[in-house]
Amino acid sequence: LQCIEMTALSVPFLLLLKFGWAGAFSMAAGDGTELSLQPRSFVQITKPFEDATTPADRLPASFISTWPTWVLDQDGNLIRIPDDQSGEGFVSPASIDELWQPIDLKRPQMKPALGLHIRSGIIRHVMPALDLSYDGMYRNRGMCSVPRAFTWMEFAALGGLDEWDGFLLQISSREKGEDGAWKQLSSSSGKAISEAVERATLALAESPPDELGEGSHILHVVLDDDSEDLETPKSSHDLRVTLTNSENTEAEGILEVAVSTTMSGSDSQYLPEVYKPLYNDESLKNPLYEKFKQRQEEKTQES
Repeated sequence: LQCIEMTALSVPFLLLLKFGWAGAFSMAAGDGTELSLQPRSFVQITKPFEDATTPADRLPASFISTWPTWVLDQDGNLIRIPDDQSGEGFVSPASIDELWQPIDLKRPQMKPALGLHIRSGIIRHVMPALDLSYDGMYRNRGMCSVPRAFTWMEFAALGGLDEWDGFLLQISSREKGEDGAWKQLSSSSGKAISEAVERATLALAESPPDELGEGSHILHVVLDDDSEDLETPKSSHDLRVTLTNSENTEAEGILEVAVSTTMSGSDSQYLPEVYKPLYNDESLKNPLYEKFKQRQEEKTQES
């Protein structure tokens, strides 16, 4: 499941949540121009050091979109992001194409992370990832709120931890529709990637939840490199994260999503109970939208 086709401000965002619809969608720009997005059908798997002409393996996007996502935070806590399999009324939040930002919420904090595909308790693939939250809370903010990479790297292609020392995770953005250069927002430092691999390996070896030993899961290991939290880019921007070997200019892993504004969740009559603590939290409300609502109410009263 991914995200359904819609025009911004035409269908309430959480109406989609209620019915659990999914697919690709298009959003409207501020001037009313519709911005269409062609959904990706596959996730590409790269193998470092192989001939560039070797065909890349790939997985159907629909196959991986509902895999559970976990977070290993900087304090060593292993947390599963709630989803449609949790039985609490949440929806599946992952998308390889879009990042939805409800207009009535502040933009969440953004931390660089290393993503790992774990199959039956074993690391199979590695990818760039992001941890988006409000001080570690509300990682599932609805559909398309957990971005997922569309290019992964085969984990077994590298050997010991020292081989990961040359890898960098870089975050950049650019205005949607522009073909210009990406503006770099952050870059990992030192041995952040190899340290993330080591932390994940230890967490899986010690006492992981039984769930991680069965089927496929995605684990986001938040980098422990003392970098400052970033704010998610504004709507109408593309957000890109790459995993790159310093000896190779081509990215081995790529996450790239379009950031789009969606309707207010707090104003929706279809808001599921499980999301009400998020949308009713006064500290997370978008002050610009609150001022807009106030002006609209004043105009209504005057008329």
